[in-house]
Amino acid sequence: MPALPTPTYGERLLQRLLRDLPPKQFFFQYEPQIITPAGYSKPDFVIVSALLGVVVLEVKDWVKLHSGDQRLITTLRPNGETAPYPNPVRTAEGYAYDLNRRFEQRAELWEQYKGRPCLRFPWQVMVALPRISQRIITQFEQRGVWPKGMVIGQEMLASPAHLQRAIHNLPWKYRLEQPLSLDVLDIIREILNPSLVVLNDDQQPVGTLTELQHNLVTEPLRGLLPRQMSLFNVENDLSNEALDIPENAHVRLVRGVAGSGKTLVLVRRVRHMAEIYPEARLLVLTFNVDLAADLRARLGNTPDHAQQAQQAQVEISGFHRLCRVILGDRWRDPLRLADWLRDRERPALESLGLSAPFVAEEFAWRREVGLQDGNAYLEADRSGRGQRLDRAKRAALNALFERIRAAQEQAGTPDWDEIPSLALAALEGTVWQGAYDAIFIDEAQDFAPSWMQMIRALLKPGGSLFICDDPSQSIFRSYTWQQKGLSVVGRSRILRVPFRSTREISQAAHSLIEADDTLRTAEERAEPDFTSYELGSGPLPALIACADAESETRFVTDKVRDLLAAGVPPGQIAILCHAKWHLARWEGLRQQGLYVQFFDRMKGLEFHSVLVPHLHDTFPHATDADEVTTARRKLFTAMTRARWRLFMSYQKTLPKPLEPILSYVWCETQNGR
Repeated sequence: MPALPTPTYGERLLQRLLRDLPPKQFFFQYEPQIITPAGYSKPDFVIVSALLGVVVLEVKDWVKLHSGDQRLITTLRPNGETAPYPNPVRTAEGYAYDLNRRFEQRAELWEQYKGRPCLRFPWQVMVALPRISQRIITQFEQRGVWPKGMVIGQEMLASPAHLQRAIHNLPWKYRLEQPLSLDVLDIIREILNPSLVVLNDDQQPVGTLTELQHNLVTEPLRGLLPRQMSLFNVENDLSNEALDIPENAHVRLVRGVAGSGKTLVLVRRVRHMAEIYPEARLLVLTFNVDLAADLRARLGNTPDHAQQAQQAQVEISGFHRLCRVILGDRWRDPLRLADWLRDRERPALESLGLSAPFVAEEFAWRREVGLQDGNAYLEADRSGRGQRLDRAKRAALNALFERIRAAQEQAGTPDWDEIPSLALAALEGTVWQGAYDAIFIDEAQDFAPSWMQMIRALLKPGGSLFICDDPSQSIFRSYTWQQKGLSVVGRSRILRVPFRSTREISQAAHSLIEADDTLRTAEERAEPDFTSYELGSGPLPALIACADAESETRFVTDKVRDLLAAGVPPGQIAILCHAKWHLARWEGLRQQGLYVQFFDRMKGLEFHSVLVPHLHDTFPHATDADEVTTARRKLFTAMTRARWRLFMSYQKTLPKPLEPILSYVWCETQNGR
């Protein structure tokens, strides 16, 4: 590998000063490569001020100036010889014109001023001569060698405040009436650093990472030596964060509203880490197989489960698929507890007045939190379950729990909720224990405490956990990170801007969260931000009232036909149903290539257009606050899968818990024949 250029004294000085400017007002790029028709040009620094504009800065470490004019500057060397150099102001201006041409190629950076198109911001040039007195520089100004205020010397580089004042006092062509928007700043950052560009499957640019997203992508892995060290020392604000985390793991939690780019950040970070840490072993875990397949496509990873990827640097797997690989020959097809209860314990369920799914979820909770002792279960807090569990019911559930455990032990068949504990026990002394330098978890809000215990056992001592979640999209579970055994205080970053969906879709979906006391006041909820970026705008979501099942079916099929005729690919159209038994109605559309699935399988995915039918029976017990909250959360997740078009339908009467969306949708009626 060729040696990297060594920064000069002046460049190191400017680096330190620029890093100490107010971060909400300034950012800079050292030696950006500006693409030109002839190749590229590379100024020393480009400084971006949200309040002023863009500055192209050249740094010269000249010790003495002899003479000069607007074309050449002659310096005096220590041995008494003279040496001519191009006037650095003209050099900086050349770089600035190259950069300006790059700006002009981005339509988002244009605006109309007095009927003519122009850039949204001005640019200026500056030269820093850190070894030259300002008194000497002023003499050159007075002779017209360079414009006043564009060249600064020792005195103006004494502190960040002096440098900031010099930037402010440049002869700007005009002053901004308001600060540059985050959208504009991110596009400028992308032009200066093309690695920030987000590419689609066809490798075409579709957007720009925000500054926060970029920082999350490039954050160093603690304890590992990258392939190429930075020219400057990069401080890692997490260097001391891992001291009190179990097993000394380094944790970063990325919490974001739906569509804020959590998965995008995870994918880009995995790629970046694989590139700069070629010896690291990385694992990406997801909740379900559909999301795992989606991540493989984004990462270009072909193995279909972790066992086939043991030699690969980046391994991708659904959580339970990985458990199956770890258990190997000890794997037994787990029973589905709800089905088992219906078949074997119907009388007991009827006497309790509880459904099989409810009891299955209760027992799953016990296994996930490791609550095997019956007496401890009698005393545990079980508020928020939707149905009252008094001591008598809990005692009966204890007896039922023990009967199931005895039957499972006799048959040698676990249920799904025991799998993480069995996998954890099987890890000891295997190649899987402590195998990974970093583990990335997507849609982690539904990962249970027992899952996280097993995952930590896969991590090397001092390894890195990178976790993405959104509690508002929790479909199966609702545990805090403290309950999962991880401290995320001070280690969390929040993405608040819902980039994926149009503003109209996002506002309709979030109206359900705002209307629900539990969801709105949840301690771990991320508040959406609809103001800091210019979010895309599109058609209002449509809410269709249908007379009967036949008219709802006709509406959905007609709308799908219209979308296909408009050129939307079948795989970019989703029909999402709240209950699995509704899927059979749409089997014909699935065979046409549409994504047809129930809510529990849609996590982390996105589509051009989404149709959500059968809303009329989404809330079977609309008076039960906990069930309403659960249904609203799942519907919110379904709505935010849509990027551009969202259609929702119901038969006869709209459930009352959905009335908050009426102010954010276009309502139509589909009459029966």
